[in-house]
Amino acid sequence: MSGGFLGHIASLVIQSDLVIQVLDARRPQQTRNKALEQMVKSKGKKIIFVINKADLVDKKELEKIKEEIRNETGIKTIFVSALKKDGINMIRKEASTQRGKKENFSIGIIGYPNVGKSSLINALAGKGRGRVPTSRKAGLTRGIAKVKITEGIYLFDSPGIIPYNEDEFSLFLVESKNPNQLKDVETNALKLIQYLGPEKLAQIFQINIKDKDEEEILEEIGKKKGLLKSGGDADTQKTARYLLEKYQKHELI
Repeated sequence: MSGGFLGHIASLVIQSDLVIQVLDARRPQQTRNKALEQMVKSKGKKIIFVINKADLVDKKELEKIKEEIRNETGIKTIFVSALKKDGINMIRKEASTQRGKKENFSIGIIGYPNVGKSSLINALAGKGRGRVPTSRKAGLTRGIAKVKITEGIYLFDSPGIIPYNEDEFSLFLVESKNPNQLKDVETNALKLIQYLGPEKLAQIFQINIKDKDEEEILEEIGKKKGLLKSGGDADTQKTARYLLEKYQKHELI
């Protein structure tokens, strides 16, 4: 991360009375940025976790996540679905509690690309207020955007934050990279097959996986979906991209 980029984030933290780190409910630990958490604490700011896309995770699993985070960090956790507006009022209530009698109160939003920061801000802003653009394309936000959510309460949205030394499959899993940004779609598709489990894919695509490795399973999916080369063999490049895109559209659940 460049000094200029870190300068933006440090400025956001300094200007904020409360910092929200947005996490993905499907991978909360992988979407935490502990270095940024330490930065927030070192500047004497309060931080809470807002775990988005909670509608995609079983309720028992959510309770387990909350307990793990509470035991590890003691940081308050709020579960939301920004797209469905679930849990949004809990954030408003927390902001009002933290604000107290302060005339103007600022909330900084940090997190990985595509965890739903912009969707969360739009849900909080509601109709008739400044809204920020959203997209499934990772890295849409540029610079820091300020949005008024109610009288005296403002949100600052930061660019998506990617720490050093992350392999691209990990970044793909948390939707910080989309398939078009991957250097090797086939390798990542094979990793995804292993990650999801062949049995699950066999059920989804109704294919035979007996005695087949990941490469053969990828070929079977290609044949099943008619993604073929001129000679009739599976086009593994097209199939890999198809599989990766299906995953990021949440169609392989």
